[in-house]
Amino acid sequence: MMGRSTLLSRGVLALAAALSLSALPAAAQYSGYGSQTSASFSLGTGEQFGQDYTVISGRYGRFFVDQFEASIGLELWRGNSPSIYKIIPELRYVSATGQTFKPYAAVFLSRTIYSNDVSSHNSYGVRGGMYYVLDRSAYIGAGLVHERQESCDRGVMTDCNETRPEVTLHFRF
Repeated sequence: MMGRSTLLSRGVLALAAALSLSALPAAAQYSGYGSQTSASFSLGTGEQFGQDYTVISGRYGRFFVDQFEASIGLELWRGNSPSIYKIIPELRYVSATGQTFKPYAAVFLSRTIYSNDVSSHNSYGVRGGMYYVLDRSAYIGAGLVHERQESCDRGVMTDCNETRPEVTLHFRF
């Protein structure tokens, strides 16, 4: 039997995923600056099961208004066993202030899938940092990700909360 918090978390995950994905086609109809598409690639580190991993990720998104982006991403955790895969819908704000540096903040939900018999689960979190503007359409960023595992089993996971660094290359086109 599922607890109330698990049902609520799954409902929030479904709502956030639906809003993120529905914003992508809506953004295509917006004719201004906000109709830009984005792609980003990140590299970071993470820890699961008491083991260190290299985290490689990619995201595709659309700016549905000038500073707000809806995206879908995929993370691959490599370097230990089991391999970990995450599907991540995200909403991100990129500040319009500053010519050289642009702060960003995001909220996300995640579905984590393992390459062994560990059950898939959901998580949610925030990320934030600073982009350095390389030119009008390319940024390099550095930031932190904080993620909380839903229905965390302490018998399987060593930590239900994690904060990890990431470096990002972000393109707008």
